[in-house]
Amino acid sequence: MMQLPAGVYRGTLDRELAGRLLRRAAGYVAVEERDGLVGLDVPQAVVRLVGGTQAGPRWQEIQDLEGMSAERGQLNGYRTWELARLVESPQPFREMLTLFWLDLFAVSALRVEPLHLYHDFRSGLREKAFEPLDKIFTFALTHPALLLNLRAPSNYRSQPQAQIGRFLVQYVVGHDPHEKATLVADIARAYTGMFVTSGRLRVLDYEHDPGQKTVGDQTGDLRAEDVARALARDPATIANVVRRLFGWFVTTEVPVPQQLLIAAQKAALDGQPVSAVLTLLLGWEECLKDPRYRRVKSPLEVYLAVARPFGYRATTHAAEALAELGWDVVHPPTLAGWPRGQAWLTGSQVARHWALVQTMLTGGENWGATSQLTEALSRPDWSARLAETLLGGEIPPEVRRDWQKLVQAARDETAKKEAVAFLAGLPEFQLS
Repeated sequence: MMQLPAGVYRGTLDRELAGRLLRRAAGYVAVEERDGLVGLDVPQAVVRLVGGTQAGPRWQEIQDLEGMSAERGQLNGYRTWELARLVESPQPFREMLTLFWLDLFAVSALRVEPLHLYHDFRSGLREKAFEPLDKIFTFALTHPALLLNLRAPSNYRSQPQAQIGRFLVQYVVGHDPHEKATLVADIARAYTGMFVTSGRLRVLDYEHDPGQKTVGDQTGDLRAEDVARALARDPATIANVVRRLFGWFVTTEVPVPQQLLIAAQKAALDGQPVSAVLTLLLGWEECLKDPRYRRVKSPLEVYLAVARPFGYRATTHAAEALAELGWDVVHPPTLAGWPRGQAWLTGSQVARHWALVQTMLTGGENWGATSQLTEALSRPDWSARLAETLLGGEIPPEVRRDWQKLVQAARDETAKKEAVAFLAGLPEFQLS
């Protein structure tokens, strides 16, 4: 068991800290799930989030339809069922971490054909999401979907595909590929002999370059799996992955505290699973308590903040609307992944986020609304529940009077939905 460094919060989680931890790990807060974390310490809370909750009968249906859409090449249907995973999964933390790995490796269903090959890649990342880096990297960096995504299905000995090396050096290792030309070339040469035909990976030994190559601490006749293992224990790569994990789950606006970076790097270098690294990132006391460590919500997180707590079901309409807002759940738009941080903080984008919530509240079945929202708004404590769910419980002092007037005047469901929209328009809602 990992020895926790001094910077990790040692107390038990109260409602505020439990809500913050859940929001970071899963992108939303549901009061019952938050209360299930109250009284636990950070490692216990992370174990519970990793394990998730018991799956309901609809969960198997979602998985079956997802697989069927992938086999039939039905991209729109597949996109919808992937969104359904995020909305209804009993393991939302695993789903959000799977998205992180897709972001890091920038693999898109729009760049990988056939669709079932992308589905195999995504499913494998989901299965391995919390495992040690070497297992994740070995799977991802030797999968044919990665080669297709980089437009490198054919890797002849005489024509190494430099784009493989450039991508890994720039986005996985975190170096400028122009300054690491030898490393770029050696990685490309390690991938020679790998071909993807009809959605299958073929390895042709006579097309592999057997010459000496150096990647990280490995030198010799390296192949793709050697590159994966070398990068998984390379300090620069680990530091880059830790920073990106921190940006994904905590914030992109404040650098990782140096002691946290050192502790997380050590855990990864020691072969600890990614769940252990995330225990440090989510539980570091300074970051857990200091309000500076907040990230700007993406359109997906805005959607999930309403959809999961209030029992929405994913629809094709919702999945397509999110894609139009810049968050297609099956398509990181560039090799840098999905936009993040202040990219979502423009005036027009914030307005579109608020409009997204408004549309969810009024869109009915097109947006997957269920009776659960009506039930939540009919509770005697509905206003307090809304504040807890959308803002973590505290109404900002500068709008408290306006909020109280709105609550007192709300006599029907329509007026109460206006209260939901009011909270969604506050800066505190836009920050996770």
